[in-house]
Amino acid sequence: MKGKIITAAALCVILGAGAARALTLDGALDAALKNSPAVNMAREAAASQRYRKYGARVSRLGEVTVIGTLTRYNLPRTLTPMVPPIAPPFPLSDDTITNVGGSYTLPLFTGFKLSRNISIAGLSAEIAKAQSSLTEKQVKFNVYSLFLKGLALKEQLQAKDEQEKALAELRKNVELGVKIGRYAAIDLKKVAYQYEMVKAQRQGLENNIASLKAGLDQLTGLETDEWDFEPVELKEKDYPPLEALVKAALLDREEVAVSVKRKQVAAANYSKSKYAYLPEISANYTYFRSIGGGGSVPLWNYGVAAQWSVFDFGKRAFDMVSQKQEYKSAKEAETAQQLAVRREVVEAYGGLRTQQALHEAAAKALAYAKDARDVENIKYQQNAGSMYDLLLSLAQYYDAVSQERGAYYGVFTAGKYLELSAGEKL
Repeated sequence: MKGKIITAAALCVILGAGAARALTLDGALDAALKNSPAVNMAREAAASQRYRKYGARVSRLGEVTVIGTLTRYNLPRTLTPMVPPIAPPFPLSDDTITNVGGSYTLPLFTGFKLSRNISIAGLSAEIAKAQSSLTEKQVKFNVYSLFLKGLALKEQLQAKDEQEKALAELRKNVELGVKIGRYAAIDLKKVAYQYEMVKAQRQGLENNIASLKAGLDQLTGLETDEWDFEPVELKEKDYPPLEALVKAALLDREEVAVSVKRKQVAAANYSKSKYAYLPEISANYTYFRSIGGGGSVPLWNYGVAAQWSVFDFGKRAFDMVSQKQEYKSAKEAETAQQLAVRREVVEAYGGLRTQQALHEAAAKALAYAKDARDVENIKYQQNAGSMYDLLLSLAQYYDAVSQERGAYYGVFTAGKYLELSAGEKL
């Protein structure tokens, strides 16, 4: 009978009973990419910068302005200027004159500032796009990590349920044994103590699962309380050597690309600050009709205007020095980002190796714990062992089950983090 009590916990993942629905990893990832506020904010920011880029490009085409004025004078005024020779017929006049027309101004030369603004807008759009892509990858990794953690907790909870059932059955048998004088009353108290401890541990696992599902709710926009984690087919990968991973990360990581483009933006701003000493030239054509005195008269003009600031008390010089310092800072930020990426890849690579070693050790520990449990079970049935040793072997076995499951899923989480650190192009 005792052999039935302490059978091994099933390690296979079983769908939750009742009305619980299956939550797949792919479904959670798809929902996160659709509903995550962080992802949607990053996408909107990228779209905003993209339209800013379009606006910068069309600014070189100039601007069309509609003109409209209505003016009432204390004395009648001519609709058109009086120009010599003054002779009949005289221009129309009225004390209320309306002007309606339009003006087109085209920048001819802006001291290269316009072209730099276009470049900066394009780089800003690329930065926002890279940040959006990075946010999506980070959210996907977080969902993946939480989902695998959920699977580990689910299997650990199943093992804890098995342990609780085994202890409940053992308590019944010990109660019977105490009544017939086979076991001491203290054995029953030991089982009862262990049983209550396992119930509390199971409750802790259930609470952890609830918290984890709340995290998934935040990422996916789903209400996952009634969802059960669907098993995932996982396969271990062989990764390139560390230096190859570092090289891939420096080429593919969005953070590195963003730091490079920010340096380019700083360089463009520095260049633009130098061009502030150059003049600005624009062309303008204006046409309107002056209405009053029972008629209307067309008026138009065109011309070229130049503006050149020759003295500003050092404002442009200070701005140029400031932009130069910003450029130097951006260069240092690029170097710092590359060093940070290298460190992250090294840590992720070491983390994967550590997790693999932990899983290997946990698998061996589980095998040892199973053998120890079986031995103590036989010894206790034959009255050659103590209740303490039996309960200890049971606790160690189920703890080993939980540790092995957690370490197993930890290997794949660490592998996914290594992929994220290396740029996900492995």
